[in-house]
Amino acid sequence: DADPWLAEQLRPQLLADACRDAGIDLTLRTRAGYEHGYLFVSTFIADQLRWHAAR
Repeated sequence: DADPWLAEQLRPQLLADACRDAGIDLTLRTRAGYEHGYLFVSTFIADQLRWHAAR
């Protein structure tokens, strides 16, 4: 809701729908009041790096 690009450009629901339809697990993290910039991404980047390192 704080992200001005969310609804018109990023449209994460399209990704979620496509993953669901294809049977692909997706963890889509959104938080009210945050955009997709550094402050939000920095709250979970360590988790993301651990996920990639494990593969």
